[in-house]
Amino acid sequence: MADYHFVYKDVEGASTQWDDIQRKLGNLPPKPPAFKPPPFEPAPHPDSAPKDKSWVDAKTEDELDELEDDLDDDRFLEEYRKKRLAEMKEAAKVSKYGSVMQISGSDFVREVSQAPQDVWVVVFLYKEGYFTFEILLASYT
Repeated sequence: MADYHFVYKDVEGASTQWDDIQRKLGNLPPKPPAFKPPPFEPAPHPDSAPKDKSWVDAKTEDELDELEDDLDDDRFLEEYRKKRLAEMKEAAKVSKYGSVMQISGSDFVREVSQAPQDVWVVVFLYKEGYFTFEILLASYT
């Protein structure tokens, strides 16, 4: 026969108002602290350790040339990143959307119904003094 007994389990550390009141009155034991894992710290990588003069002296000329190539790549990427960020900031200054304007009922046909096919029109319908509103999204594609 199937077991129809079910015990509800909530997220660990969560409790209800009822349980909180019962704990306050002393009818339930104090709530155990929620489990919090220790913060993650990745294992140290040998290449990330600070380098001193003896580390450079221990390298051969070929190894130093290879490291210099890596540094050149890093400089190029950093310059490219700065250039790209400047381009993105300049593009963000350009108006992203058309314009916002208030129109009356007589302008609705001209501004919304006769809008070009590649233009999206968002209409916010409201009446002064009313807090409820409707939004109509018209797309002519």
